[in-house]
Amino acid sequence: MLENTDGLVMGLSGGPDSVCLLRVMCELAGCFGIGKDRIYCVHVNHMIRGEEADADEEFAGRLCGELGLPFVCFKKDITAYAGQIGCSVEEAGRKYRYDCFRQVMKENNINRLAVAHNKNDVAETVIFNMLRGTGIKGMSGIKPVRDDVIRPLLFCNREDIEKYLESIGQDYRTDSTNLSTDYDRNRIRHMILPELKEINSNAIEHIYNFAAEAEKVYEYVHKRVEEDMRFILSDEEVWDKDCSDEAGLTIINIDINKLEKCDDVIKEHIIHEAIARMAGSRKDISRKHILAAFELCRADTGKQVMLPYGICARRSYDNIIMTKSRDAKEAYNVDINGDGSYEIADVGTFSISVEPWKAGMEVSKKIYTKMVDYGKIKGNICIRTPKSGDYIIIDGKGSSKKLSRLFIDKKIDRVKRLTWPVIACGNEIIWAVGLRYSEAYKVDENTYNVMCINFKGKGE
Repeated sequence: MLENTDGLVMGLSGGPDSVCLLRVMCELAGCFGIGKDRIYCVHVNHMIRGEEADADEEFAGRLCGELGLPFVCFKKDITAYAGQIGCSVEEAGRKYRYDCFRQVMKENNINRLAVAHNKNDVAETVIFNMLRGTGIKGMSGIKPVRDDVIRPLLFCNREDIEKYLESIGQDYRTDSTNLSTDYDRNRIRHMILPELKEINSNAIEHIYNFAAEAEKVYEYVHKRVEEDMRFILSDEEVWDKDCSDEAGLTIINIDINKLEKCDDVIKEHIIHEAIARMAGSRKDISRKHILAAFELCRADTGKQVMLPYGICARRSYDNIIMTKSRDAKEAYNVDINGDGSYEIADVGTFSISVEPWKAGMEVSKKIYTKMVDYGKIKGNICIRTPKSGDYIIIDGKGSSKKLSRLFIDKKIDRVKRLTWPVIACGNEIIWAVGLRYSEAYKVDENTYNVMCINFKGKGE
C-alpha cells in the first residue's frame, strides 16, 4: 500500500471510520518514512446538514491542528450540484469528494489516496449489488488496493474501529443522515445486516470472506475473457474505429459463431466486458443488461436492445454490434474536382491523382487503392453516401447489381450501410470502398489516362 510514496492524501469526514484511519496512519507513517507534514487530510462540507455539517468541518480542522497535520477543506452545495450533473445526491457527493482528493494529490505531488472502507462496507456493498442484479464482479466487493487508492482498514469491522477509538479516548462525529433509513445503503446497514447477525453473529465476516473468494474467481475468469476477446471481437473497418478513451469505444463487433464456442460463463463475461468497454465504466451495468444483449445471439437480424450509457446492441447477420446512439454519422457528398486530397469528417481521406497510362504499368491490387480508366468517366463524379437506385456493373457483359443487394451479399450491417463511402457517377457506383470495384471502369488496352484513388481511413 505504501511502496514508492512519501505522502498520503486522506479523506476525513469526522466520522469514526475516517478518524480511526487518521489516528492509525499517524502512528504508522513514520515506519514508512512518511512525515506528518506529508499527510494531507481533506474534508468536504456537502452543505446538506447546515450547522451540523459546519460543526463536522470545525471538528476535522481542530483534530488535524492538534495532530500537526495539513488540513484542506472544500465546500459545495451537493444537492444543487447533483441537479446540474443529473445524478443522485449520494453519487454527486462521491464524485465531488474524489475530485477534491485528486486536486490535493496533484498540487502536492502525492501518489496515494487513503480511504476508510472496512468489512462492514464490503458486506453492505455485496448485498447492495446483489439486490441490484449484479454478476460475480459485483459480488467481489471492494479491493484493498486499486490503482492509487488504498484502504488500510478493510480488514477491520466497525466494532473494532469503535473499540479502538474508545481505547485511546478519541471522540468523533456522527452524521445524522447515516442514521436515516431513507437511503438504500442505510437500510442495509441498520435493518438487513443486524437481522443477518441475529442468524449468525459472524455474518459480516462470512460475507467479507465470500467477497474475497469471489474476487479470486473473477480474476481467473477475467483473464480467460481477455484472452478469448482477442479472437471474438472482430476488427472494424477503419472509418468506424475511433479512439478508445475515458469515454469508451464507439463501436464493438462480436462474432456470434466464435462466441458460441465458449463456455457459458465466459460468454456472459465477454458481453459484460464489451458493454463496459463501450461505456468506459462498469457502474449501472446489471445482469439484466448482460442477458438482454446475450439474447441477441438467438434473435433475427435487425433485432436491437438499448443498454445504459446510450449504447445500442443489435443483431446483424452473424454479429452483435454495439454502438453509441450519439455517434450516428450524417450523410455526405463531396464532388471530385481534379487532383488533390479529399477529407471526409469521421470517415477518412481520399487521395486522387490523374496521370498518363504507360505500357508496362501495373494495376494496383490493393484493397484501398484503385485505378480508374479516366476516359470511361462520363459526367461528374463524387464521394458520397449510398442513395436509393445505386447500382454497380459486375461483369464484362454490363450486368448490374443493386448496391443494396451487394451490401446484403457482403453482410454489411444495415446501420453502417447508411454512411458507407462510395465513388459514384450519378447512380452508377465506380467503387464501393473496400467491397467491390466496377467492371465498367477497369483499365484495358485502350486506356490513355488513369485516375488513381487511394483511401486512408480515419486514425489509420
